[in-house]
Amino acid sequence: MSDFLRITTPLVNKNQNVQPKPGPDPTGAFSIQNTTRVVQTHNQSELLKQNNGLREESDTPTLLLNLLKDPGVTVSYLKNVFMLEELYKLLPANNKTVTKEIESVFDLLLIKPEGLSQEMKNQENASTAFKGELFDFLRELSQNNRIKPETQVAIAQFLRALYSTENKRDILDSAANNLRFLRGELSSSRVLTEKLDSLILQYMSKDAQDNFPQLKAQTLELIKDVEDSILFSPKLAKIVSILTYNLSRYNTNPDYVMEAAFRLRQYMDNQERIRFGELFEPYMTQMLENGGSQGRSPASEEDSKVVSMLVELISRQIESGKTSASESAKLESILHSLLSSPCNFTPLLHFVLPLQYNDMRAFAEVWINPDSDEKDMPEEAEGGGIHILMVIDVPNTGRFEAEFYVYETTIDFLLFCPGGCEKEYVEMTKDIPRLLSGSGYHLGKTRVAALEKTRSLMEVFKTLPYRRVGVDVKI
Repeated sequence: MSDFLRITTPLVNKNQNVQPKPGPDPTGAFSIQNTTRVVQTHNQSELLKQNNGLREESDTPTLLLNLLKDPGVTVSYLKNVFMLEELYKLLPANNKTVTKEIESVFDLLLIKPEGLSQEMKNQENASTAFKGELFDFLRELSQNNRIKPETQVAIAQFLRALYSTENKRDILDSAANNLRFLRGELSSSRVLTEKLDSLILQYMSKDAQDNFPQLKAQTLELIKDVEDSILFSPKLAKIVSILTYNLSRYNTNPDYVMEAAFRLRQYMDNQERIRFGELFEPYMTQMLENGGSQGRSPASEEDSKVVSMLVELISRQIESGKTSASESAKLESILHSLLSSPCNFTPLLHFVLPLQYNDMRAFAEVWINPDSDEKDMPEEAEGGGIHILMVIDVPNTGRFEAEFYVYETTIDFLLFCPGGCEKEYVEMTKDIPRLLSGSGYHLGKTRVAALEKTRSLMEVFKTLPYRRVGVDVKI
């Protein structure tokens, strides 16, 4: 036993060569020795996070579809406003001046029945900047020359020149807003904050248009400093790209519109040139008299009071800086609901209508497709027609969805009402023919059913997915 304990080293010859275990030949054929060890596929979640690390949630394509799931999001906001759940978060309590302000907001937001049609006209007029005889002429010219791409390009260039010339102040304000956002995100950097504050003041000044070349050079230099900052992030990269785009929209060439108009005239016949001159010259004269803008004043009677007050309320809540994450998400949904139509995102006419009749209030949001085709209309409407969706919320009653199909002289009506009230509203539909008498239209098919779930806009307007993804676009 004592001899055994004396053995402290292995009995190996020190001069013996140790042969390493041979590894696989890299030039040879690959073979799997044992497949039993592979019990499941590799978890790709970490790899996906790495590959999509720079992609934010708002960039995912599915979000564009989810934004349209609730066509009545603005209706819900209006309802909350009148329950004072939103306003009291913005303004201090026990303030008589504030109380009067709240009352004035109510008076401006609510529409009387006799003012409903005018409010809808005002909202429709604000749906596009290209309104009037001049733009109606250009639409007709585009329709008559739809197979001539050079004419379409000339019209597009003329519209771009006209818009960039008459909206210079709006472009400067957009750039200032982009800089304000950057300022908030870069508040920890004193050097960048001071530069941003100086630029914001210059963009908001009255002589900003005269000094735009210098402002643009300073802004581009600042963008380089922001991109080199340690605070630069993918979120700021998006704002920087938008700011750069806004700077590119601004045109400093005073002859830009006239040159675009001259090129457009080359694709017109004599009668079209005469008509174009009769419409274009007064338009330019009025724009120059207004200081390079065709826009209406804030106090114009043609402005929508409802939309103006909604923008003011949302602005106050954002500027208060006390919004929670859930409130910010809700505000973002409301802004999408207000701004997403009409455009390529949601090519529908859009109306927001809070109504007061005696002591009853109702909040409605209306979506209209004026150019519905056979995918979006009943089988009887062979030539297409107009498709209308109304989302209505009545306190103490419930939520309604009313749908109208208008084709030729027929109106089909579909109503989804709160469950248990179907019989009452079936009786009400019997009065519709009397209401249509003398209008040139007659009532077609009618249906009343319970509202079991809220439908998305893409479920109601069947052609919307095609128009949004560009399937029906011809190049």
